[in-house]
Formats: sequence, structure tokens, C-alpha cells
Amino acid sequence: MRNDNNNLGEQIRRQIRLRYRVTISLFIIPVVAILWNVFQTQFVEGKAWRELARKQRRENVEVAPNRGNIYSRDGQLMASTVPSYALYIDFQAIQPDTFFHYLNPLSNKLSTFLGDKTPSGYRNHLMKGYQKRSREYLLTHKRVSHTELRKIQQFPLFKKGRYQSGLYQKKYLKREKPFGSLASRTIGDIYGENTSDGRIGKNGLEMHYDSLLRGEKGLSVRQKVAGEYIGVITQAPKDGVDLITTLDIYMQDIVEASLRKELSRINAVSGTVVLMKVKTGEVMAISNLAVADSGVYHEAQNFAVSDQSEPGSTFKTFSMMVALEDGVVQPNDSVDTGNGRMPMYGRTMTDHNWDKGGYHMLTAARSIWFSSNIGVSSLIDKYYHTNPSRFVDGLYKMGLNKPMDLEIPGSGKPRIPHPKDKRYWAKTDLPWMSIGYVTQIPPIYTLAFYNAIANNGKLMKPYFVKALSKNGSNIETIEPTVLNEAICSKSTLVEIRRMLDSVVVHGTGKYIRTPVVPIAGKTGTAQLSKGAAGYQSGGKSHQVSFCGYFPADNPEYSAIVVIRHPRSELPSGGRQAGGVFKDIAERICAREWRIKPTPRPDSLPTIQPPVMYGQAALTKRVLRHFNIPQFEANKASSNWVGVKATDKRIELTYLDMADRLVPDVRHMGARDAVFLLGSRGLQVNLIGKGKVATQSISPGSLYNKGQTITLHLE
Repeated sequence: MRNDNNNLGEQIRRQIRLRYRVTISLFIIPVVAILWNVFQTQFVEGKAWRELARKQRRENVEVAPNRGNIYSRDGQLMASTVPSYALYIDFQAIQPDTFFHYLNPLSNKLSTFLGDKTPSGYRNHLMKGYQKRSREYLLTHKRVSHTELRKIQQFPLFKKGRYQSGLYQKKYLKREKPFGSLASRTIGDIYGENTSDGRIGKNGLEMHYDSLLRGEKGLSVRQKVAGEYIGVITQAPKDGVDLITTLDIYMQDIVEASLRKELSRINAVSGTVVLMKVKTGEVMAISNLAVADSGVYHEAQNFAVSDQSEPGSTFKTFSMMVALEDGVVQPNDSVDTGNGRMPMYGRTMTDHNWDKGGYHMLTAARSIWFSSNIGVSSLIDKYYHTNPSRFVDGLYKMGLNKPMDLEIPGSGKPRIPHPKDKRYWAKTDLPWMSIGYVTQIPPIYTLAFYNAIANNGKLMKPYFVKALSKNGSNIETIEPTVLNEAICSKSTLVEIRRMLDSVVVHGTGKYIRTPVVPIAGKTGTAQLSKGAAGYQSGGKSHQVSFCGYFPADNPEYSAIVVIRHPRSELPSGGRQAGGVFKDIAERICAREWRIKPTPRPDSLPTIQPPVMYGQAALTKRVLRHFNIPQFEANKASSNWVGVKATDKRIELTYLDMADRLVPDVRHMGARDAVFLLGSRGLQVNLIGKGKVATQSISPGSLYNKGQTITLHLE
């Protein structure tokens, strides 16, 4: 019985061992098979699988948005992004027999079209790239437009497409300014590529509004299938917003032309003009010109907002305002200026006419009229010598020392030292501060306070952008900002305005007086400090200025003109800076229809004036203003008209402005032509002066955006 039990136990153990071995075998065999397949895939077939994965991999690619445009207040394009392309060849994509078959005709075509190499030069250049089997060989150092790229893609070999010809391109964005240098530094520039922080704007409005202008990048998934990339956008880019500036192109042109003319006449180093709208603080025009080594004046540093030089005599107005406001001085108070030279605390205060015997006795008001250094400084020193802090506090109360946080990066801030800071205060500082030394004030700050005088005491913040726009509709309107409701009392303001009127009628601004428009303001002449060398170093350098507003009786515009280092004649704020101001005021008033035409005697023949083609509304407005009869020869089909003068009337013909066809801009003024063509995506090249005589692309022709059209002006 025991043996039977032993045999049974042994049988059971054998069965268990057998089952265990079978189970282990069933587990080990698949594992070994899996490991074998892994080994084969990783090491035997790995190269082939990796190549297949490379060919089919999906890549996330950033999609760049379109940068927003910058427009003038009336919708004229001032800055826009235009693409250009660098051309490359992947020689590994070209079959040898194909390359040599097309080498000569391609070289000839490239030489003729691009013009930067001879046919043999291109043959050698292409052969060099082919021999290197380069995959990224630069075809030409010239960057081409979109239109030129399309033409090149139809050249021998290249028309076979990228994957047989090897031709491909890299896109670059260039910021174009259709109006050239007009307000260029204020508009700003961009970097060619993004900076480390993603910023593109380099300076000016381009930099301040960069985050809005540049938009937001999108994403696309790019997958390579059969040697060709297929892209699918997974996140659409958001284009940047457009800026509508406060700048007026016509006023900007007037301002720059007037400044450039005077700088050239007196051989000055640089000059600045800012024109502002009194009620709102909108900057209507701004120009900053400096002479280059070539002798040509160009838009340079934005001196209007960044220059922290001493303002000179334009500051006397603020000194007188403080004294009137404190009640220590009345306009008819007398002050003895002697023979034009007066010792003050170890230095000599000098009037500009000291060599002619000086002014002797003046009233407080007349010391402003005639810009007497001795008159103003003596009054201020007399009443504030024992408490100079009271005088400086009066300047601070106006807000003259407060930063305005302007939209232009790099803007300077006013510096007016306080007597409490003993490190920077000397006995001479009070009298010299009263006439515009010791302080540092950017020109646009001086203008803002003269603008406040014109605006019944209300200080407005100067600003450059009036709206943000998207797809042609404003998404945000930027309203005027009041910085100080009243810089002084009404009674003080009345007296100050009387003084500024008299500067032009009786005083140092007499040269500015014109029957066209009443002007009020203050002349300024300051000797420029040469840093550590001070004012007494050899070769004195001066800054002349005029700051004021017009029409004096009902101010609409204020302006400041600053000219640095005139070299061809003695410095004169009234004649030089004031002359620019006068020219600007007269021309702007002419444009705004304040000048009425002189009536013609009935005996003279009626001859209709020449009128250029242009915008219909503006042309009709001009004709109505001058009571010139007009007749519309056809029905309105666009906003642009052609003009034909007869003995009795002007005939207007509405121009055909069909989409995708080049408009006829012959007989138009340059600005209208540039605006019209630029709004349709064409790049404009101007040759000559006057109105458009011929255009390089015939009217009615099809065109591509980005294509260049040349206009000859006569």
C-alpha cells in the first residue's frame, strides 16, 4: 500500500515538473522572439527604419504674422512691410545631365536679368556650387522682389520646380516708407530679424508699439511625404494692428521743406521743428534734420524729444509767469538794464545789444518783448534771491519738471535743479536759470507749455498716435490727455499772451510779423555748453529758437523751431528760427483757406488755373473755395478725378479704378500718385520733381502686389 502511494506521488511530481517546463518554454520562446525582433529592428534594419522616420516626421513650424502698417491721420501709408527673397540652390537635387544641359542658357538669363555678373561669371559660379554638391548655395547676393522671383522661377532649369532644379528661396521682410525721410525718426525703424526678446521695433513708434504691430505667431505642422513638405496650419497667426498717427503728410512736407531750406542757407549743424494742434496736443508734424559728412541734411536723432540742452530765452516766459502769479511783479514795473552789461555774483550778465549801449530803463513786459537778459534776471533775483526755492517751486507747480511719458522711446526728461539740493546750487543759478540756463528741457516740453498758453492755460500731453486699427476699422481711439487744467491763473495768462503778441509786433520777433496770419511767441538764443569745457572754450556755439502759436487771436496750432550752430551768419532766434516758423504758418494758413484770392479786375481775361489730377473731394473743395465753375463729365465711379481746363470752367472726369489694374496717375501730384499706388500694394520709385508725366507700367495693366512702378515727374 505504501509503495502504491509512493508511486502515485512520484507521478504527480513528474507531471508538475513537465507542466512547469512547458509553461517556462511558452514564456521564454515569445520573449526571445521579441528580443530578436528588437535586435533586428535596432541594429540590422535600424538605418532603413530611421530613414523612413526622417522622411515622414512631422515638424511644428512657426507662421509669421503680417506686421501692422503705420498711416498718417488722413490714411496715407507711412510704413509698410515688403517681402524680399534670397535665392539658393540645392545641387543635390539636380541630375548631372540636367545641370549641364541648362548651364549655358540659365547663365545667360541670370546675367541679363540680375545684371550683377557676366554670363561666364554665372557659369563659373554655378559650376563651383555644383562641384561642391552644396545644398545651400547662394545664387546671388541681390535680394529680389516677389515679382522678380516669379520671373526667375520661369528661367531655364528653374521652371522644373524646386525638387528637380534645386532652386529655393528664403523670405526676408523689409520696412518701406513711401514718403521717404518725412518724420522718419518718429515713425522709427525695425531690426532685420527678431531680437532675443522677440522685439522687432528698433526705435520710434515702431519700437513703442512693437508688441501691437508685430502680432502673434501661428503654428503649422509640416510633414515630409515623398520628398515634399506638406503644411497644415494648426494655429493661425494674428496679424499686427495698424497705427493711425496724428501726423499730417502735407503739413509734414511743409515743415521739413522750410527747415531744410533755412538750415542750408545758414549752414547749420542741425534743426528741429514740432507742430502741434492747440486743443488736443496732437503732433501734426515733426522734423529732425542734421547735416551728414556729404553736406546733405537727413533725418537724424529725434532731437525734439531727446535733446536736453538749455532752452535759452524761450524760458523767460515761464520765469515771468511765476513772478506774475506770485504777485511780486506787474507788467509795468520798471527795471534798469543799464548799458547792457551788469555784474552778478562774480559773473557778467549781458544783453544782446550791449555793444549798442543796451536798453537802459525797461518795464517788466518790455524785458520780454526785447528779450533782455538783465531785465528778467534782475527782477527774478530781486524778489527771489532770499528764497530761490519759492521761484523753483513755482516752476514745479506748473508741471514744468514732470516727465510726460511720451510714445517715443529714448525721450528726455526735463531737469530743473532745486535749491534744496546744495550740491547743485550756486548763487548764480537763480538769475541764470531765469533766462534759460542751468535747466535742461527737451524742445517738445517747451512747446507743450507754450501750447498751454495758447489753450487758455490747459496743458495737453503731446501725442503721436490717435487710433489703433484692424482690417480698416478702428479698434481703439486714443483720446487727448490733460496734464494740468490750468498752469496759471486767468489774469496771469492774459498778461503773458499780451507780452507774446508784442514780441512779434514790437520786439525781437518783428521779422516774423506777416499780414497773412497773426503770430505770437518768443524768440530764443542760447550759447551751448561744451560739457566740461563750459561756455568759455574757443569757438562759441549757439542754439536759436522760436516757440509760439497762430493765429494769435484764436490759436489753432503751436510750434517750436530750434536750430543748432548756424555757421554762415550771426545767430538770431527771430530771423533764423522765426523765419522758419513764419514760413510754416503762412503756408499752413494758405492750405486751410484763410487766404482769400485777390479779386481780379473785370477787364482781365478769365483764365482757369492749372489743376492737377487727384482726389475728387479735395479738388472740388479747392474749386468751390475759389469760385471756379466745375462740370462733372461722367458719373462718379471712384474717388479720383482727371481735370481739363477750358476758358470758362474746369471739367472733372472720374477715373476708372478697377481692381488688379494699374491706375492712370499721369498728371497727378507726386503725393496723390504715391498714395494711390501704394494703397494698391505697388512700390513707387520717383524720378524728378513736379507732377507725374509718365509711368513705367501702362494704365490698365495687370500687376502683382510688391511690383515696382517708376514715375517720371516734370
